[in-house]
Amino acid sequence: MSLEQKEFFHIESSQLKRGENAIYPFHLYIYNQASSQYSTLLFANSPFTQEKQDLVEFILERGGELAIDHAQKLTFLKDQSLDESDIVSLQVTPEHEFISRQRKRQNDLEERQKKKGNFLFRQELAEAAADDNYLPLIDQVRSEALAFHYTVSHTVSLASFLSEKLLFEDNFINRIVAVSFHLAKGCGMDDQGALGDLIVAAFLSHIGHTQMDLIYSQKAQLEQTGSQKREYKKHPGLAQHLIRKSGLVISERCNRVLYQHHERFDGGGYPEYKQGPFIEPLALVLGASAHILEYTSGKVTGTPVPMITVVKNLKEKYLTPGLELEFGDTIYESLIYLLEENNDKGVGDKVSQENSIEKAA
Repeated sequence: MSLEQKEFFHIESSQLKRGENAIYPFHLYIYNQASSQYSTLLFANSPFTQEKQDLVEFILERGGELAIDHAQKLTFLKDQSLDESDIVSLQVTPEHEFISRQRKRQNDLEERQKKKGNFLFRQELAEAAADDNYLPLIDQVRSEALAFHYTVSHTVSLASFLSEKLLFEDNFINRIVAVSFHLAKGCGMDDQGALGDLIVAAFLSHIGHTQMDLIYSQKAQLEQTGSQKREYKKHPGLAQHLIRKSGLVISERCNRVLYQHHERFDGGGYPEYKQGPFIEPLALVLGASAHILEYTSGKVTGTPVPMITVVKNLKEKYLTPGLELEFGDTIYESLIYLLEENNDKGVGDKVSQENSIEKAA
């Protein structure tokens, strides 16, 4: 077996009995910190001469370390009259609470999937729209976000924290978080880094409104005057300003998603009128999700619009006032698939998606 395949534990020089031409029943190794490699210093049953001892001291003074093969642990401890508790490198380091908590959350998510089966967003979205209850979608995001690994990034950790504290009720912002999360996964943007950035951006997507007159939150977008529309379009910049002033640290991508979520693929959005590939894809996901929810809730036209109407207008690309379509082909096709009236295969006795959507009308 090569040295690379062996497992070693390190010992202190003082834990090795010395003597003129001492002989040990175990091999003695040296660890080089610079190269992270082990090399054999003394073979078992070979005399540990003064020359070898001087070499050890020379190596240790320069940062090297003495090591023993784990396979010879008992032989070493018995020969040197030591107990395992005397060797620091043999002590088990207590698992950090973050690691144990993350493992528990991952196990909880796996148990949830076993109990409930795979989460079918298309079906769940249809039922949410029919019943005007998005809590199942929100709860699923919370479960998945809590299982994010804490070492991915600061923003992913923040996403997990915000999900734990906020994703427990059905409200408008939580709906945006949930729908954008599931839509991103459906578009193949499913790594934890991307989803974490999206969750945080979704939570902060309307924070700029807090720096504006209440009329901009209460008045439908199509009912705003020209000057009011110009003021309203400042809210992505106000959100960035507020985040900088607060000292909140988020990733550059998360910041782009937040700032660009009103940009549209054809350049018809704001605040910078970006086009196609110059827009962060996650921003288009967030923009599409927020817009559909705003439109159906009446925040765009002033009157709630049945989901079935939005579905038909999207499929036919009917230019109804206030309804935006320019989110790029991938997102647009995903939206059509998710919202179309066709029945889901394999749903069994569940109410069909067509009937569910029609109930909302």
